[in-house]
Amino acid sequence: MTDIEAARKLWLAEYLQFDEFALHLKSLLGEAVKRAGIRAQVDSRAKALDSLIKKLILKPTHTYESLSDKAGVRVIVRYKHEINPVLEIARGMFDRSEPENMIDRMKPDTFGYLSVHADVRLKAGDALIARFPRDKFSAEIQVRTLAQHLWAEMAHDTVYKSSALVRPLNSAVQRRIYILAGVVELADEEFDRIDHEMPTVPEFRVLKSLERNYYKLTVRRSDPELSLDVIRLLLPLYGQEPGEVAAHLDHFFSENQDMLHDVYSKAEDLAKQSAFLFQPEALMIFDLLQTERLTVRDAWIPVYPFEELERIANTFGISFD
Repeated sequence: MTDIEAARKLWLAEYLQFDEFALHLKSLLGEAVKRAGIRAQVDSRAKALDSLIKKLILKPTHTYESLSDKAGVRVIVRYKHEINPVLEIARGMFDRSEPENMIDRMKPDTFGYLSVHADVRLKAGDALIARFPRDKFSAEIQVRTLAQHLWAEMAHDTVYKSSALVRPLNSAVQRRIYILAGVVELADEEFDRIDHEMPTVPEFRVLKSLERNYYKLTVRRSDPELSLDVIRLLLPLYGQEPGEVAAHLDHFFSENQDMLHDVYSKAEDLAKQSAFLFQPEALMIFDLLQTERLTVRDAWIPVYPFEELERIANTFGISFD
């Protein structure tokens, strides 16, 4: 068993360095996930002192040195199908262990905390490898969906954290908890299915294409209702099928991504930015303004303020003068 007092002293001495290590991982992974077009919340932390001590007490097979989650990074994505891409990004950036999906530990008639975990260390070529040597600094990456995060947060401080804790309760309460766990997992599955099925609607197909690229530029949330209205307004100007428009917009982004990254990196501080800049359809507007400036203006003015279109045009270096 670990000497708890010795572990306490070590952690008090090393906490700040592990916290800095976690922040470094968050910075690298967060930027990479954004550039992949995945909208996610990325957080980091070094383990709180009381949490570290509790884990050593509850899991006596661990030593202070063997704890792999003294530093951690959590990535919360919207959909289940985004989990594996995040893990693949982590594998490309770090030395990453094989992921462990917590659901694989469960029997079909049990429930509990859902997430995918992997341990990571810096690669030998990382600029901070001397500060965070691989033999000492590892971290746990957790990737989960919003639905899984909801369950984890609600269950963390309650008896329904796992099936084992629920067994002493009467059968009626147990059943309600099992139903609740099933509803959360079903919601997760349905959100994923719906996300795959929405692109069958023309304007949704174009929106999905725009979002893939928009979230490579910013983590700012958009208003999908406004997006769909603008797409319906401008889509006829292409004179193409939605699939062709989506492919064209992907190519347009690829051709202009350096300039777009520069625009959006500066746009956060612009006091006079257009309300439409932090919308995925801004990319569609920019594309059309390059070749159909007056046609876009004529379609726009009866529906939206011209000043907003002018602002977005100016942001991309286009003038109506």
